[in-house]
Amino acid sequence: MVVVQLMASLYTGQLDSNKHINTEIMKTINKIILISLMLLVTGVVIVSCSSTKDKYTAVTDVEDEFKIEKSGAQLWGETCNRCHLAPSPADYNDTDWETISLHMRVRANLTEKEITKIASFLKSAN
Repeated sequence: MVVVQLMASLYTGQLDSNKHINTEIMKTINKIILISLMLLVTGVVIVSCSSTKDKYTAVTDVEDEFKIEKSGAQLWGETCNRCHLAPSPADYNDTDWETISLHMRVRANLTEKEITKIASFLKSAN
């Protein structure tokens, strides 16, 4: 409370007995106020940026949640045309497509799910 009264009297000019002392006191008070404000702002930034969660959400969880599943026809068009002209689904019978699918799964580095969709699409044309 005394500091507040001292500050008020300095700003209003009531303490004029020693101008040099008043100037030094004002500089000190201004430094204290500036440091206090900087600490306050730093504290607010730290608190506002802190997380209340115990753990972070894994990126793979988010990717799986928003992943759009491609159909067998889309996978066939994209995957087979990367390396060669994709044959027509009617070019081979179901047994041939099964054998080709096993071979191309290894060659094209496809997952079981992807090759199953592609094989189902190709067999549906027969």
